[in-house]
Amino acid sequence: MGITIITAGCGGIGAELTKHLLEKGHTVIPTTRDMKNGLVFIKKLGDIAERCYPMCLELNNQDSIENFINSVRMKYGKIDNLINNAVCRDAILDAYEMDMQKWEEHYRVNVFGTAQLSAKVADELIIKNGSIVNISSFYSVNVPDNRVYEDGTIPTSLIYASSKAALNYITKYMAVRYAQDNIIVNAILAGGVGDNSRQTDGFVDKYCYRTPMNKMAKISDFNSAIDFFVSENNRYCTGQLLAVDGGWGLL
Repeated sequence: MGITIITAGCGGIGAELTKHLLEKGHTVIPTTRDMKNGLVFIKKLGDIAERCYPMCLELNNQDSIENFINSVRMKYGKIDNLINNAVCRDAILDAYEMDMQKWEEHYRVNVFGTAQLSAKVADELIIKNGSIVNISSFYSVNVPDNRVYEDGTIPTSLIYASSKAALNYITKYMAVRYAQDNIIVNAILAGGVGDNSRQTDGFVDKYCYRTPMNKMAKISDFNSAIDFFVSENNRYCTGQLLAVDGGWGLL
């Protein structure tokens, strides 16, 4: 099944993708900013933990990216897949969102760091016949419907959404750049995931009403899309932005 790197692969959607691919037979390198989190995560995996090797990576730090690439090269020589799941998504409450530091923090991770890691992986770790999958957002192509949001929910900011739109362009650009090496590059535009710990009933009701499938995503709803994009059988679908959003973008 090959070796797969998943950035921020020890928590949230990343943890779900790590567990799913481990169960499919992949060897997975989930990255984390703190190895303590990686060790705690491994203890929860049971038998499949034997193919899971967490490594430290800070995407907002160029030296950290270089060190990570060198470490993977020394240990594995090459890898088969990279899933860019790590994201900076701070709650931003200012209406105009013109704090330059906030913009830089988001773009350093969501755009600059992710692009650099992808290029390094494609040039130095995936020689040929590999896959890169970027976890983007349905808000990268849709303006948020503010009627859905209310007090107590995390607003979707211009900074976050525009950084994901930039990631979409990077996806297409790299799909062309690395096509000659048979490296497949695609993105998943993830819809909103239900989370009772931070979402009010009122928000969920409005969100579901706004969504044709009348429900929020489960954290596992992106697994099948990942299966397709990293499959050895997919050697011709590249540069695509696949919306997994319950039909939100259709309205």
